Amino acid sequence: MFLLSHSYLPSLRVAMTRAALLAAIASTVACAHTSQVAPSALVANPSNYDGQSVTVAGTAKNPTSLDTRRGTATTYQLCDSACITVIAFGNGNANVSDGSQTTVSGRFRASFGRKQMMTNVLIVGGRIRGSGDAAASSPSP
Repeated sequence: MFLLSHSYLPSLRVAMTRAALLAAIASTVACAHTSQVAPSALVANPSNYDGQSVTVAGTAKNPTSLDTRRGTATTYQLCDSACITVIAFGNGNANVSDGSQTTVSGRFRASFGRKQMMTNVLIVGGRIRGSGDAAASSPSP
């Protein structure tokens, strides 16, 4: 049987505490990371980004607001040389206008929907299954 003397216990506790703290910091940094991606890169390789948190910048086209079970949603196309669909939940995303330069962060889905399947969709805000991150949107001047 392995026994530890009392003299080793304090240093063992310190080492375990440091290891736990470092693991917590590393996981926080890893979860907070989002990559900057162009809409055309998402359209060209959607499977490479499926389920990832990304930040996308482009020109907003055809914004529409609607009420859903999850609250107010704004949908629009975000384009450079190609377009993705953005579904933004919450009232803070209602200020997107047609032709405005916009930067959004959210969870990218190669396919999304139950009744109506859509491809290349960025979900911004709201409750995202399987992640605890919040997503944000901000129009560029």
